[in-house]
Amino acid sequence: MGMDILRFLFFPGLLFLAACGALVLLMEGWIQAAFYGGAGPRFGDLAPGDALKAASTPGELTALVLGAAAMGVAGVLLVGVKGDLFVLVLLFAAAETLPLFLIAVRGLEQSLYVPLLFRTALCRMVALACVALSVSLRFPDAFSPGLDTLRGEGAPQAVQLWSGLGFGFIVASMACAGLAYFLFLLGRPAHAKRTGAGGDEPPASSHATLVDAPQRAASLLLCVVLFLGYPWEGGTGTLLWSAAALGTAVVATAARAWVEGRASMLAERLQVAACALAVLSAAFAFTAVIVGG
Repeated sequence: MGMDILRFLFFPGLLFLAACGALVLLMEGWIQAAFYGGAGPRFGDLAPGDALKAASTPGELTALVLGAAAMGVAGVLLVGVKGDLFVLVLLFAAAETLPLFLIAVRGLEQSLYVPLLFRTALCRMVALACVALSVSLRFPDAFSPGLDTLRGEGAPQAVQLWSGLGFGFIVASMACAGLAYFLFLLGRPAHAKRTGAGGDEPPASSHATLVDAPQRAASLLLCVVLFLGYPWEGGTGTLLWSAAALGTAVVATAARAWVEGRASMLAERLQVAACALAVLSAAFAFTAVIVGG
């Protein structure tokens, strides 16, 4: 029990993901400043102290802690190769939706934005769930949502096991799933503070930082696991895997920094597009199972 608590808190749990996510968020801010000018973020901007102090009611504090804790559990599962993709979807959904409560209780003006933010959160969660479903159907005659099925290889490598029409549909499914997840990475959780090129900001609280940082790290880690798999065998394989994982994180970070400097509605539109692509991916995967089975 003691070791489980330590894993949840430190490595690979909440504090580790929060530190990695905060570093990624700082890099995004610096890249955005390089693209569009202005001052980059400071380390103090992501300090969780203000968020904790601002939790004025037990309900707000509970929502804040549960949302962050969900990402800590996700980190433990991802690194420990435990559980399955749909458990991760539920954990991401908790981190995505629980902080909306913090906005709803802030007063009439801010609570009016909650339905709009919930729509964005719903699009993101439907996209993630459909990607998980598509990846789970990647093997012919098998449903494989377990994280242990991704040891040593990413989901796209399973297309080699298909033939005939099923091969074409599963290739299309994996391509749509990959693009949908990339678009998912370009957005933030609905509650998170976002500033567009015009300087407009949707309502959000400082609580968002405490959940957004570990969520960002967990979503990048999940991306690596889904499409690269767990570290490849051998010293050279591990080195190549590490380079590919780092490259994926850098590309996704730079792309999101660019998107957030554009029109304020671009990121939300990309989340809707991610949802549509993910649903299409699931449809292709089911079609592959039908015609290939």
